[in-house]
This record gives sequence, structure tokens and C-alpha cells, in this order.
Amino acid sequence: LAFFFGTLPLAVATGAGAGAMNAIGTAVTGGMLSATFIDLIFIPMFFVLISQAFGRRRPRPHDPEIATNHLT
Repeated sequence: LAFFFGTLPLAVATGAGAGAMNAIGTAVTGGMLSATFIDLIFIPMFFVLISQAFGRRRPRPHDPEIATNHLT
């Protein structure tokens, strides 16, 4: 958040050299916004899709007959 607000003056700069500062500021600010969007939306969505596609491995149900068989 601090980095985003730190680069915001570059995106809205005026005066000498404003063209270069605007280009850099717009690219960095846009990159931060898109990376945040991807991180919050797409990564959890892909996690759910992949876990559903490949299925989660669940342990087999416990059979008490087998577990107590070695004790007798």
C-alpha cells in the first residue's frame, strides 16, 4: 500500500520531465494494481479448480478389525 501511494506522484507528475515520470509511474502503479488483483482473485480460484480437478487425497477409513487383529 505504501509503495503504491509512493509511486502515485510519479503517475500524476507535471513540469519538467513529466513525460518520463508519467510513463514510469503509470507502469509501476498499474503493475501493482494488476498484481494485487491477480493475487486476491486468480490464485485462490486456480487453487480451487486444481484441487477439484485432481481431487484431494483422503485417508482410507479406519478399520477397527485390522487395527486390533495384531494385539491378539
